[in-house]
Amino acid sequence: MNGKRMYISTILIMVLVTESLFSLSFPYNPDLSKVSDVSVALTMLSPSLLALKAPPSDYFTLGTSYAATMVGAYSVRTVLKQVINSPRPYVGTAEAPPPSSDDYNSFPSGHSLMAFSSAAYLQTMQHLWYPDSAPVKLACAASWTLAATTAVLRVVSGNHYVRDVLAGAAIGSAIGFLGPYLTDRLTHHDAKAPHVLVGSAIGMQLSW
Repeated sequence: MNGKRMYISTILIMVLVTESLFSLSFPYNPDLSKVSDVSVALTMLSPSLLALKAPPSDYFTLGTSYAATMVGAYSVRTVLKQVINSPRPYVGTAEAPPPSSDDYNSFPSGHSLMAFSSAAYLQTMQHLWYPDSAPVKLACAASWTLAATTAVLRVVSGNHYVRDVLAGAAIGSAIGFLGPYLTDRLTHHDAKAPHVLVGSAIGMQLSW
């Protein structure tokens, strides 16, 4: 009986703590908000570091794959924000920025979704195509750090609740892992993939 009570008490405490965490909010801070814009931009640029290892013949495939992944991530972000229509923490507070249509686009965090999509893309592509590259592994670590920093900044800047950034991180990571996986399955990373030919002549070869 005591064991059951302990179990129920533990569950109740976890629920209360989780609910408090998810509803945690901070006053709006425009400076931290701008810093989060920079961190997400740097995260989204991080897959370009694959060029440290990738041969020129992979550039076209990587470029189109990453572009398609980011377009997919942005599309999911936009649809979810419009459908869910959740108010940001600062709505109705004295620190709120001038009213805009973005005030009710809190869930999920778009910055977190895009940042984690980029980090997951780089990590998965490194694992699938360049597993032995030390520079790319370091780039992956930096990318995840930037993505996590972006998520934290979106909360402490007063733009999002914790639940918003957790959802954005989860959805973004799933999309970021899926993009390279599909690329690898479609191209098999061999001569059948689209290649950019670099030499005395530059062109594109498509083989099937």
